[in-house]
Amino acid sequence: MMNLTNHFLVAMPSFNHGDIFSGSVVCITEHNGSNGAVGVIINKPVGRTLINAFHGVDLAKYNPNWLKRPLYLGGPINSSHGFVLHYKFNDGKLFELTDNKNILTQIANGNNKDQLFVSVGYAAWQQFQVESEIIHNEWLVVKADAGLIFDVDPINRYDEALKLLGINNISQLYCSGDVFA
Repeated sequence: MMNLTNHFLVAMPSFNHGDIFSGSVVCITEHNGSNGAVGVIINKPVGRTLINAFHGVDLAKYNPNWLKRPLYLGGPINSSHGFVLHYKFNDGKLFELTDNKNILTQIANGNNKDQLFVSVGYAAWQQFQVESEIIHNEWLVVKADAGLIFDVDPINRYDEALKLLGINNISQLYCSGDVFA
């Protein structure tokens, strides 16, 4: 199986509709066969902005524009804790997910200082779990694209992720028996 680091998992429409991952696009930040996978859902804002999102962290001192950024539900693990998804550019990784607030200074002083993604919680899979879910047709896989995270409205990220796969109409994914509808 391929290494899914730097890829998106796009939930199939048939995915359990009561599940947190239904309709999700997940950015995989770390994957290997022996340890499983870690990622963050990128298209589920929780209906709050980052202003006063976390006690003891004044985001305005880093970049006042960040206060208007949405807070996301990143996954079911540690969902009362904040995590930052940011560019990495070394170790073969495009993104890294961290709970170290020192990264905020690096982002604020970098070239992409307005590109902040903060979630509560993250997603993780045990060894070979995500591979099994892919085999069972629960996820589509596509190479990660930073523009989808930072430039596309969260409401449109699922459809845009499908377009990265060449799927312009979600009905292309529904099956009727052995024939695509």
